[in-house]
Amino acid sequence: MDSVKKEERDIFIMFYYKSKKIKEIAKKMDISQSKVKIVLHRLRKLIKKRLKERGYNYGE
Repeated sequence: MDSVKKEERDIFIMFYYKSKKIKEIAKKMDISQSKVKIVLHRLRKLIKKRLKERGYNYGE
């Protein structure tokens, strides 16, 4: 998570650790709900890729 932008990291933390809804995050960050969804999607892909590179093959 160190390699991603602070805004993206904050979105991820709010959604997964603080259980905030997409609508709440968008309002607090003053961005669209679509942007929140896109950021979460990209970060999930990035995490999956990094885990796979390190030998974790979740779901395969």
